[in-house]
Amino acid sequence: MIRVLYLLSLLLIFTSSIFAKEIYIDFKNNHYFDDKELYEALGLKTPAWYQFYKDRRAKVDKKIVDSLYDILKNFYRSEGFFHATITKEDSNETVTFVIDAKKPVIIEEIKSDLDRRYKKLIGQKRGDRFNSNIFINSKKEIKKALLKDGYCNANLNAKAYIDIVKNSAKLLYQLQKNGICHFNDINITTPKGIDKKVVYSRLNFYKGSTYSLKKVSDAYSSISGLEAFDQVMIRENRSNELVNLDIKVKKRAKTIRKEIGIGYETNLGPKALFRWEQRNFKGDARKVSVDLKYSKKEKYIKNTLFWPAFTKAPFFDKYYLDFKNEFNYYSIEFDKFKERKLANYMHLLKDYHNFSIDSGIGFERIYIKKSGEICNISDGHFFLLYPFLNLIVDTRDSKINPKNGIYGSLYMESGLKYLASDTTYFKFMSEARVVKSFEKLTVALKAKFGFINEFQKKLPESKKFFAGGAYSNRAYGFNKLGATDSKCKYMGAKTIIDTSVEADYWLYHNFAFAAFADSTMINEKTLFFDTSFKNGIGIGIRYLTAIGPVKFDIGVDPKNHSTKALHFQIGQSF
Repeated sequence: MIRVLYLLSLLLIFTSSIFAKEIYIDFKNNHYFDDKELYEALGLKTPAWYQFYKDRRAKVDKKIVDSLYDILKNFYRSEGFFHATITKEDSNETVTFVIDAKKPVIIEEIKSDLDRRYKKLIGQKRGDRFNSNIFINSKKEIKKALLKDGYCNANLNAKAYIDIVKNSAKLLYQLQKNGICHFNDINITTPKGIDKKVVYSRLNFYKGSTYSLKKVSDAYSSISGLEAFDQVMIRENRSNELVNLDIKVKKRAKTIRKEIGIGYETNLGPKALFRWEQRNFKGDARKVSVDLKYSKKEKYIKNTLFWPAFTKAPFFDKYYLDFKNEFNYYSIEFDKFKERKLANYMHLLKDYHNFSIDSGIGFERIYIKKSGEICNISDGHFFLLYPFLNLIVDTRDSKINPKNGIYGSLYMESGLKYLASDTTYFKFMSEARVVKSFEKLTVALKAKFGFINEFQKKLPESKKFFAGGAYSNRAYGFNKLGATDSKCKYMGAKTIIDTSVEADYWLYHNFAFAAFADSTMINEKTLFFDTSFKNGIGIGIRYLTAIGPVKFDIGVDPKNHSTKALHFQIGQSF
């Protein structure tokens, strides 16, 4: 009997949902907010931007209209309109909320003893309309900033005094910082097969270091980034100005991952990909992977071994270095030559806060075959053995879709004949990026500078600089922009300056329109600068996903409109 009643109740709910009366929600006399803000405040979804054929208003079940009235009333109060009156006008298909906001509450005075750094986080100033959400958020942001700066025992007293008769507000912020906190005992618990040093190597602090909430957050991200654990737990225990940490990890149950995919690249055409990866290979969070790629112009097989906490850093025995080995066979067709390469790269790596260092030794066995008689391009076999060093500083707020911050890198490598390299040379490449956002507008600037100095014998052409493509000058295809002298075109360059400026305007949360200008100087001589820059301008669209923005760009050379290119990429280039 109970089962029958249960089924009947389910049927009743189902049939009532089918015949539920849906109506449009509209607004009238809404002078302070646009309709989209009010729909969002009510938790209602309007048709997507591409559904231009639909009514732009939200539609809801008529039964919930009364609850929407209460939510809208509270929204206006939170925005400082304590005297707002809202009435409803009903029709068969629409409920219209008629709004009379009346006079808002204005901030008359702000008293605070905050330092300048924290005062900026108040978010409101004298003469502004009082906003309770901004006030509440300011307390959260100030406390977060205090924890970031090491004040784990700070006392913040923040109050808002509202006079609804005079429509005025007075804000009070009082702060007692107390002392700077420090890390004390760091207790690490790991499962069998995982040495504690692996987890410890992800920490950018040790006992006695100044406490910071960001350091703890970075540690969580870094430990999780090993992809060796299903669960990472960090618990803080504070005693006065000392912070004890308990860190516990749970080993990943599923260690093998396989991926197969097909796709398309603007520069290479259709492609097929396969990846096999084993995490926790032989324990201690090691990872081994095999990658295969096949396309008409590019083919490779790559084997990678990553070994965290491989050895202690020289002279800094509190820090560990990671080891990575990459072995690959690579074949690619350029416009004027084909290349096959057998290579191995051994890395020692360390990330510390916003700074990364990658040093190691690479060897490459390269075979170049010219496509026709191209002057100054040498073909045949080349053997290169060289140490390399890459230094990176990255303060961007996100690597996937940065809104603010800077990125800088310096890369150097040097081949020496007495170390068995066929060529003695020095290669240098630097890059700087700046990203700044202004509400819906994000502006990004990027500049690269590089040069190569050959001392004995020539380098293979693929080791020199080319430009063009989705990450370079977008008026040209991938590596279509090479150096030129009086006799030759499309040669690899020994000096390059490559710059870009881009503005992205976010029309919606995940969708943006982009405009850009790129400029490139590329020369066959070392440290030779001239004014013969190749320029590209264009437009594009951006759609933000969990793995980064999907980008479509079309660029054209303003001096030669026949030179143009269409680019598609996934991932951020700034």
